Amino acid sequence: MLMKSKTSIEQAETIPFWQWQKETPVAILEENELPAWENAEQVVDAVKAMGADLLRYPAIRWGVHSFDSSEYLPKYPGLDGRDLFGEIFTAMKKHDIKVMAYCHYGVLHTAVKESHPEWFGRESDGRIARWNGDDHHYRACVCNDDFTFAMRKAIRELCDKYAIDSLYLDGPTWYGDCFCDHCRTKYLECYAKPMPDSLSFDDGSQQNYNKLRDEHTERVLRELKEELSDYPELPILFNMTMRYLPTHRTGIPEKTAYWAEGGNTTEVHRPGSFWDMYQSVRLGESLGKISMCYLPPGPYETLRNFPAAELELLAGSYLMHGATPMLGTVSTFLNDTSAGEMMSGLVKSFSVNPEVYHHSKPVKEIALIYARNSGQGSSGYDTSILNKKFGGAFRALLNEHIHFDTLFDTMITPEKLSDYKAVFIPGGTFIEPKALDAIMDYVKNGGTLLATGEFTLLDENGKKLDNFAAADLLGVDFEASQPDAPYRTREYRETGELHGYSSVSEAYLKLNTEYVSGIVNAKNQLTPISDAQVGVAGLKRWINYTICRARPETKVIADLFLPAGGAFGAALEFPLGTPPGITINTYGSGKVIYVATPVEEFYERRRLAETRKLLDTLFKILLNNDLIAEIDAPPGVIMHMSTNGEDKFLHLLNYCGTMHEDGHAVEWVAPVSGIKVKFSQRLGNISKLTRLSDNLKLTSTNKNNFELPELNIFETYIISQ
Repeated sequence: MLMKSKTSIEQAETIPFWQWQKETPVAILEENELPAWENAEQVVDAVKAMGADLLRYPAIRWGVHSFDSSEYLPKYPGLDGRDLFGEIFTAMKKHDIKVMAYCHYGVLHTAVKESHPEWFGRESDGRIARWNGDDHHYRACVCNDDFTFAMRKAIRELCDKYAIDSLYLDGPTWYGDCFCDHCRTKYLECYAKPMPDSLSFDDGSQQNYNKLRDEHTERVLRELKEELSDYPELPILFNMTMRYLPTHRTGIPEKTAYWAEGGNTTEVHRPGSFWDMYQSVRLGESLGKISMCYLPPGPYETLRNFPAAELELLAGSYLMHGATPMLGTVSTFLNDTSAGEMMSGLVKSFSVNPEVYHHSKPVKEIALIYARNSGQGSSGYDTSILNKKFGGAFRALLNEHIHFDTLFDTMITPEKLSDYKAVFIPGGTFIEPKALDAIMDYVKNGGTLLATGEFTLLDENGKKLDNFAAADLLGVDFEASQPDAPYRTREYRETGELHGYSSVSEAYLKLNTEYVSGIVNAKNQLTPISDAQVGVAGLKRWINYTICRARPETKVIADLFLPAGGAFGAALEFPLGTPPGITINTYGSGKVIYVATPVEEFYERRRLAETRKLLDTLFKILLNNDLIAEIDAPPGVIMHMSTNGEDKFLHLLNYCGTMHEDGHAVEWVAPVSGIKVKFSQRLGNISKLTRLSDNLKLTSTNKNNFELPELNIFETYIISQ
């Protein structure tokens, strides 16, 4: 049993009212309108089989409701006079199972069409906007005050009729641009010009419309919070999209979350890889509230469930970041309880050590910042690039076992930054002036920064500036981007123009071993930062770098190596010279390292070990060779550190084994032996690690050095001085 420190006890006295929800796994019953059960007691049995004591059940979906009656919304026609929600609510309460009411917000059923046709969104040609091409469902307009009023009042009715324990909004969600009269009127009011029939980033109309719906998404939560002000301890949660989408489907969640207690931060439909989902878990943690994540994250199977290793893996990733699992789905457990033993065992793990998992926060060391504002304005800027840059940085740091936690650039304040030793903003092409001022002050006062590529080179509309907005901070001045060139699908030296490299061939960093040594196993100290050859017809090579000029006081620790020519063994030519590739600038009391290429995006493409080792070396330079922890383990072992008052914890998650990276389930996790960890002296003299699962105690093999026993899927160690 973990002993509570004095600080932990003091924190317990200020635990927020919604903390119980954070610590309580949620069983979800995903029903659109009609039930998949005959008797509510069947649902009780399924929830118990999952090991849960909280059920999320639909009360309002697609503009129709499932409770007894509503003055504001029509009832699903197939229910007649049946109080479906009431049946479930009564049965759950009889068995001391809490109830979370689910309310979908953004799609309308065809049953709404007769009573409220004015609620429907419109295409630019005036047609009613359908949802997913479906004949029975349509897009609602969240700009429509009558619709949002009716939804708000119906939710109030729900709260007045049933003593629900929490409220979940699936949304408010925009499923596409809307051109109804309400949107056009509000656009005109906001921008003093008509809303065009075709929105574009080029003329700024798309940015304007995105801002408008971001504000209305926040407004929905704010007004609902005000409506339910006499239910002050009712947790309100909503469905978020953590990463950037040009549709702004759920607004900007870190801003909307101000009016709620948290929400769903991973999608039930499993994304392309575990790493994508794990990004959402870490980004969700940054909100500092309730972060709910689906378990399992696969499709909605209704007749079978699967006791697979993925359940344990995802449960571990949620635990180490204080997330709350949403168990999917009760409709499956109505028909098959095969995964019941595994699921219920995992559910118990979320309540055994709340001081470790649900009351702790990440140890502050490196802030990896998601540059949401860089994607907001982008004419000529592919918004998917933002996710590639962040994703590459995210995975490189994890694979190299560099401890970090995440923030959004919309959250940057002097107070937030002051906790960190270093900041990394991949893809930070535009930083809001206030945030940039905070970053500059942070570095001036002793902080450190890693910046890459076109950092601060774009304005808020995605247009290129003449120089980096942060040129003084970086210690370099922009001269040019990589020139246009014949980017052939194949770039063999023997088949280029005149049988040599073309004028812009593949790019390398040539490392100065005085500063960055031991990274590259090559005599010439070159490491690639672009695609040399694709070898597949029709695929464009990736070449991305910036030509800049270092200021006199700035150290150059790597050059850009940009060869041309070389036919018949002739000497290579350098028509662009060898401009700075990596620089170090002293700014006030702090340091800034600038890399003239988005090296993190290159890691997303190639996964070269030396690319992530380069990042490791750069952070060691920034942190004076004193990372808070260093782990010797395969790149699939994930390390995270958290703290609760004076108590600190090391979490290890094993992602080595049979991993289907095409978006399917993890089949088998390979045990890993021989893991070594070394802690910084900043933590004091660490005398002991205690494995939380079985109280196994490990002593140091050398000063703050430990060798760990075999890691299966997930373990947490208590760090003791």
